[in-house]
Amino acid sequence: MSSAALNARPSRRGARLIPTAAQLADQEFVAIDFETANRMGGVSACQLAMVKVVDGQVIDRFNTLIRPPRGWDSFEFTYLHGISAADVRTSPMWPSVADDVSHFVAGATVYAHNAMFDSRVWRQLDEYFGTLTLPSPFFCSYRTAQRLIPGLPNYKLPTVLHACDPSYRLNHHRADSDAEACALIVCQLQRLASQL
Repeated sequence: MSSAALNARPSRRGARLIPTAAQLADQEFVAIDFETANRMGGVSACQLAMVKVVDGQVIDRFNTLIRPPRGWDSFEFTYLHGISAADVRTSPMWPSVADDVSHFVAGATVYAHNAMFDSRVWRQLDEYFGTLTLPSPFFCSYRTAQRLIPGLPNYKLPTVLHACDPSYRLNHHRADSDAEACALIVCQLQRLASQL
């Protein structure tokens, strides 16, 4: 596969979430993951984790529970991520962590595995609370893996992680573990792209 495959920009939905070869080569990035309390949308975010990578090494981590506002705080996904209303009772709401989040990202390229979901959560939090923290560029390790690792049975996080770093013990749907997995995937995608 040539670098043209990575740089190809088909008109299909989500193509903007795939970095060019030059963007993927950027040695500083932040991998993120949100968990939400329910199906109502991003305002129900209940956990955010971020992992900062420079030159292939994790240099910093940020992980916080988030208390959704009233009306968005029904916890229907506790069975999935283990976070309940009791767990976030004394946690900060989004405006209280927004500055820390922006400071952590500090202009770095951001990745998420299924960035359409995570960027939507982030955008909806900003819209609801009147904050301006959504980073750009914001890329998707799922869609990038589809380009660089063809032939996987699917491109869900556990599958792509196993192809990229089978030694990592994933605690799936815990934002801190998922963000770390995304970071490991992006590091491997960078290595693969550099060999094209």
